[in-house]
Amino acid sequence: MEWKKILFNRKLLALLLVFWLLSIIIFAVECDRKERLWQEQNHETYTEHLAKEQRQYRETFRERIQGIADQADSMEEISIFSREDSFSKRNAQLTKEAFEPLMQVELEELAGRTIEEFFSFRFGNICMLLCALLIAIALGETAKNGIRSITFATAHGRMRTALEKNGALLQWALILSSVYSLSIFVEGSLLFKESPMRLLFCPVQTFVGFENFPWRMVTWQAFVLYVLYRMIVLYVIMVLAWAICLLCDHIVLAVGFCSGFIGIEYFLYTYIADNHVLKLFKFCNVWYQAVENSYFTQYKNLNIMEYAVDRNVVILIALLIADFAGSAIGIYISCTRYPCGSKGNGMHRAIDRVKVKIEKMQGDFLEKLSLTGAETYKVLITQKGLVAILLLLLLIIYRADFTQVQRSTQQELYYEFINTYLGVPGQASQQEIKKWRDKLEQVDKIYEQKISEGPLSSEEAVSLSIWYGSYDEQRNFFSQIESQTKSLESIAEDRKIEVWYVNQHSYDHLMREGDTMLNVGLLFVILWICIGMYMGEKRRGMLAVIRSCSCEHMLYKAKYRVSIAVTSVVYLLVLLFEVITVAVVYEIRGLGAPVQSILKLSGIPFHITIWQYFLIRYIVRYVLTILFCFLVCKALEKIVCSG
Repeated sequence: MEWKKILFNRKLLALLLVFWLLSIIIFAVECDRKERLWQEQNHETYTEHLAKEQRQYRETFRERIQGIADQADSMEEISIFSREDSFSKRNAQLTKEAFEPLMQVELEELAGRTIEEFFSFRFGNICMLLCALLIAIALGETAKNGIRSITFATAHGRMRTALEKNGALLQWALILSSVYSLSIFVEGSLLFKESPMRLLFCPVQTFVGFENFPWRMVTWQAFVLYVLYRMIVLYVIMVLAWAICLLCDHIVLAVGFCSGFIGIEYFLYTYIADNHVLKLFKFCNVWYQAVENSYFTQYKNLNIMEYAVDRNVVILIALLIADFAGSAIGIYISCTRYPCGSKGNGMHRAIDRVKVKIEKMQGDFLEKLSLTGAETYKVLITQKGLVAILLLLLLIIYRADFTQVQRSTQQELYYEFINTYLGVPGQASQQEIKKWRDKLEQVDKIYEQKISEGPLSSEEAVSLSIWYGSYDEQRNFFSQIESQTKSLESIAEDRKIEVWYVNQHSYDHLMREGDTMLNVGLLFVILWICIGMYMGEKRRGMLAVIRSCSCEHMLYKAKYRVSIAVTSVVYLLVLLFEVITVAVVYEIRGLGAPVQSILKLSGIPFHITIWQYFLIRYIVRYVLTILFCFLVCKALEKIVCSG
């Protein structure tokens, strides 16, 4: 009966269905997106590409298997791999023995995109993992002590209930793995119009994704084996989560411990290399086993005390150990700890103290949230704070100026040069500057030659003047880029810093003190919000009541929080307006360059990048703005509330 409790929990069941439907939708969306991107980039459908890849794979299949055997034989001739007790020799021998039987496999002509997409779909595995954790937490019954109190008093109720819950976890693991796997497989066969029977009754090595799968079997057998393997993985994860719930006996603590554990596992999986000495923590890993499929489709031996052991065998052993540990802890707690809380164990007392603190934090948070919500409504609605913010938004729209998007020839040349040679000045940029110098010098020579040939008619003089003047913007560009190059070379020589070519215009505009009207508008909104925050009580004659309340100090803190939050939002709006305007008009590139690349900041004595400089600059501005807001609130508190 324990497994049916999930069916009676309507909210949880609805959430499980949402995750399942989401995985089905995302699978179709990802397949369609892959198809469109591949066609745009390669001018052929992804299905056609996969068919070609499959054809090439079939043609070279036996040669590749023979190559594995030949490589194993050749490694034995190398001294470092020939020692009888070495992992390398054992690994080569086992690999050869595993793959040699595949020489007899007859591959069929199938594209098999359904199989490929099925085993590369990670999002569905993530949804499955989340569903498993939700079910385990629900069966932990951290918030329901009534039934546990009754079963605890019966002769065999404790053990029986614990075993039934353990069995329910196994049943739900099988349900999840079967439902997700079957639904994605059926959806894939419908999307790609492939016959499920042909896919299931051909050798599994027919598909490219199983080129490193050493066991001879048809696809349906591999599919069943995969579902069972996935069931074991989910079952162990659910057992561990269930044990954590019973150990913590509090929903917040349980979720926190589970989240932290999965976070650690994800970190180990991401940052440990396949050949690292700690690779066991990468492969015997909750995140790796729950999300990835490579442990099933790829053959790999691990070095266990110089013995070559199949990675899947190691994973299964780790899963069995984890299952035994989780089940033992869960059953022991269910049978020995009274559900209303035991005081006879130091760990239980520590957990109880943490639970009390969490509940107190929840109460304090709800109280602060209530005060903050009331103050927010008052200042934004009652005191018309939204009107001030709306006026600032209208001012931002009015001050938006994108007229410089239409650039002159000089600007276009400068932007093209900077975007092309963004980075440390090198030989390519020097050659480009030399070409421009030679070109403009040639123009000057032609002009001087025409002048020196003799008197020109008025029409010829005007035509020559117009022709020569058409190069003015190119001269201005060359002068600008040559001046910037010399300045960068001087900085690099004097400061020993590899400065970059960056767009000086964009960063010059970012370094301006900002639009005066917008700054005035920002100060106006801050004053409006702060004054409205404190004048409401005085107008309604509530100051005497507030002073007599014990929560007066909490009310003033809520006012600080609301005023600072609104100020932060308004400041962010103004900052985004400034940055977006510059990005649209001038472009912002080269943020990783040394800040000395900006000529106006070449005197900064320490090494720092451009993005770090502007981050510090904006943080300082933000701190000053918040400080101004806080001082205004403090002054109003003294003047209005204490007067």
